[in-house]
Amino acid sequence: MATSAAVESSSSPSLQPPFDAARHIQYWQRCFRSVLPHHYTSNDSIRLTLGFFIISALDLLSPASPTPLITSEDRPRLRAWVLHLQHPHGGFCGSPHHVLPPGLTSRFDAETNTYVARDVSNANIAATGFALLCLGILADGDGSDAFRGVDRARTLTWLRKLQRDDGSFGEVLTADGLISGGRDMRFCYIAAIIRWALGGAEGDRSLDFDVDALVRHIRRAQTFDGGMSESSTHESHSGYAYCAVAALALLDSSDPEPGATPNRYVHAGIPSIPSLIHYLASRQLVYTESKDDDESNDEDDDTLDHLSPLPPADAASGMVGFNGRLNKVPDTCYTWWNSGALSLLGEVGLIKRGPARRFLLEKTQHRIGGFAKQPGGPPDVYHAYMGLAALGTMAGPDGEPGMRAFDPCLCISADAAARMAKARECILRPIEDTDGGNADEGH
Repeated sequence: MATSAAVESSSSPSLQPPFDAARHIQYWQRCFRSVLPHHYTSNDSIRLTLGFFIISALDLLSPASPTPLITSEDRPRLRAWVLHLQHPHGGFCGSPHHVLPPGLTSRFDAETNTYVARDVSNANIAATGFALLCLGILADGDGSDAFRGVDRARTLTWLRKLQRDDGSFGEVLTADGLISGGRDMRFCYIAAIIRWALGGAEGDRSLDFDVDALVRHIRRAQTFDGGMSESSTHESHSGYAYCAVAALALLDSSDPEPGATPNRYVHAGIPSIPSLIHYLASRQLVYTESKDDDESNDEDDDTLDHLSPLPPADAASGMVGFNGRLNKVPDTCYTWWNSGALSLLGEVGLIKRGPARRFLLEKTQHRIGGFAKQPGGPPDVYHAYMGLAALGTMAGPDGEPGMRAFDPCLCISADAAARMAKARECILRPIEDTDGGNADEGH
């Protein structure tokens, strides 16, 4: 949806301090070129997700570097690593440790007289979405060959099996064919990414999932306060709100119906858009200095003594953070989740960009680069990326100085999003040429 209000110019006095891109480049190069700290050991099962944050951050920061941050030698190596994680029966695995030798991934099923997955639970929906995003980021040229090597038909067939009758998506399939994982908006969003990237709506739509059921599931998730959750009876959450809006926006982007009403899925999937906008804009909190800021970094400390629930008229002279739920303290990632959702709804102008930037750059940005979850904490890969995403989204199409312009729907650079769109065209070309006969030959 179009932005309803212009964002502030990067030359505005309120956009101080300047973004120190060099500091963040050093942080992300350390993450890329060396071993991550031991704290990440327990996250090995999501190594592909961590790889996405690192690769995409370097792509975003490329304009500030005189030399490529992802070299021409790195790109094919990283691409091969991502494709190695593809499961032969559809989807991608989250870590090399989940990829079994070829002889152990399949078994013969006498009832169906076909080979089926022996380790079906190793492929998961999050890893599959991040794999496609990584391939778009790493693509050379205009991105035409980004998805070469991706098994479109098997991936979309696998994705369909992850959708429940109520329209929601799970995370993995179990050995007995059941769908495992929650019903929240994150999986809905990633399903929409996969469908858009691989053209699930194209051709005879035999590979498409039940879009109307997904839209109904999202519609049931708006809560009494205007936010979004897993259902209307759960606690509203800004992260779920973004995922819901972005999922619907992606459905609109790949809508095959000629002459379809613009944003028809966004309007069909959110009962009250004004209420959702109010909920998101109300997540802004004026942040004032606390005498204990430098002495305590208790993540469970929910005291709100130094916060005001709504920005006053003179908030431009202070700092504004965002929380993701009612009565919680500001957090770096929620500046992104809220600004991303508002941007897709055409209301990014409701964010006080200058004060929000200052909160990130003066309170959660770390001296070694990256961003922490909250003031005084250490940087981590997740929040360091979300901080960049927030800066890029609030800057609008012109981009934050030192960064590429940002695509708030795919949460990657606008350049990478354009390469994915080109790859999508190319992977669908055989469908148009053969009228569905050998639609996925070579893919």
